[in-house]
Amino acid sequence: MVKREITSRLVELFQQYPFVTVTGPRQSGKTTLCRSAFPQLTYVNLEAPDQREFAESDPRGFLARLDSGAILDEIQRVPSLLSYLQVIADEKGQNSLFVLTGSEQFQLSDAINQSLAGRTALLRLLPFSLAERQLTGASGEVDEILFSGFYPRIHDQRLDPRQALGDYFETYVERDVRQLSEIRNLSSFQRFVRLCAGRVGQLLNLSSLGADAGVTHTTAREWLTVLEASYIIFQLQPYRSNVRKRLVKSPKLYFYDVGLASYLIGIENAKQIATHPLRGSLFENAVVIEALKHRFNRGGQPNLSFFRNVKGLECDLFYETGQGIAAIEIKSGATIASDYFDSLNRVADRILEITGKFVVFGGTDRQSRTDAEVVPLGDLGGVIARFEVDQEVAAFVKKKKGATPSEADIETLDIVYEMHIRPTLDALEASFRPLVGELFRSVNSSFSVEYSGGRVGIGGFFDSGKWETTKQQYIVKPGFALSESRPLTLMHDYRFVNYTGTGSKDFSMAIAVEWQLCGEGFSRMSTVNGEPIPDLENRILYEELDLRSAEVDRTVAVISQRVLQEIQRLSN
Repeated sequence: MVKREITSRLVELFQQYPFVTVTGPRQSGKTTLCRSAFPQLTYVNLEAPDQREFAESDPRGFLARLDSGAILDEIQRVPSLLSYLQVIADEKGQNSLFVLTGSEQFQLSDAINQSLAGRTALLRLLPFSLAERQLTGASGEVDEILFSGFYPRIHDQRLDPRQALGDYFETYVERDVRQLSEIRNLSSFQRFVRLCAGRVGQLLNLSSLGADAGVTHTTAREWLTVLEASYIIFQLQPYRSNVRKRLVKSPKLYFYDVGLASYLIGIENAKQIATHPLRGSLFENAVVIEALKHRFNRGGQPNLSFFRNVKGLECDLFYETGQGIAAIEIKSGATIASDYFDSLNRVADRILEITGKFVVFGGTDRQSRTDAEVVPLGDLGGVIARFEVDQEVAAFVKKKKGATPSEADIETLDIVYEMHIRPTLDALEASFRPLVGELFRSVNSSFSVEYSGGRVGIGGFFDSGKWETTKQQYIVKPGFALSESRPLTLMHDYRFVNYTGTGSKDFSMAIAVEWQLCGEGFSRMSTVNGEPIPDLENRILYEELDLRSAEVDRTVAVISQRVLQEIQRLSN
């Protein structure tokens, strides 16, 4: 048995609500899902005449024997039971009571909203996703997918798709249609459904559809509502934006199961699909519904749309997350053509919310292009999942990142560097050069930055020409500002290694110079072998930078004098 992707969400919601209601097409696997997820609950099928009669005639007695909770299958058969369930939930005041299932979308939703509003979570289970279908061992070849569809029984029991889908449709017309609407002419209704299948992926035109079916515009609308309510067709709405006046307003028509659409247009085997004129439309149907399943299996709303303006510019599918839109172009061909990306790029130029561009095609090789990610049908679910996570990460980072760096403080940092730090280091290196060449074998130097409690060592940071690059890389980050509570310390260390001059001792020396920049000004200090040089400890206010001399010569003289004293002391 295939574990359904929606299972974890179902179990999670059952722990948070008194009820969870699972709706979806007949034979989408609702009963199997709920019984496998909650084996401890009593199962009651309200399709059974005796159970239904008991629930209708004595609802209190019926529910009294289910005091430990239950799975109530096909709850739409006894909608009056919902009011009694509400009373039970309010009296017990606890979660995890009943799991309800139903195969009808609108009337059941209205009944639940009236009786169980705020007490039940709603989930929609569609037939297998591509990943679930693959777990049954079914073929992943595109034409086979479009022919056999996704109803679990077909793949679990290895049924002939055409026979199984034919039986499904006949049973649907004889049972569900009669329950949902008083349709007198079932043959006309069947013809209407087949005409809908022939219009998969097209803009819905009720007048044309009704005329071809030989019924009025009003009847066509009523029948379309029946098909939606029973999870046969899905209407993909056009994208709404500030430029909506120039966009088309009609939805596009798809079937919840592409295999059923293939059956209704007369396809008898998978090989026939390869040359069928509607192959591209069926492929598009499969992609759109796969994206819809991804949303439903995670408890989300559809959030799908398509883009088309009055000039014909279009994008087949928009997948919206709240943080951005994935624009998806759908191409059934197995070869990538450069013009696949033309309309996708033009749409992205107009809709600023687009943060990802993808082409789903009929081939097998995934490609990363400059214009978009090109992915095969089988990778669509994973691509959508990754896109959602990427959007969440981007939103999280945006929320948590610090404020924009202070431009004024960056300018102040540049002035301190140009007037004090760089000239001092240049002069020190010139002053130290004779010492290194004659008295020590070598000198090592390093630079480090300390900011917000973190210290980073960076070689060559102060090298000529590198200031701008390394400043942006190591100092100027989101939230950067010079403040008393978060001082910025810039340190340069010299280490003279292996004394070679007169005397009997071999020693090394460490000299450090640092500048600490705070909110109102900066201080400078220096140490030789860890001992501070008191004469150099001073503080300069930023407002005095243009008025005071950098005192580079005096600074270098004091440090060099202290270095000579230390060499003299250590060499004796």
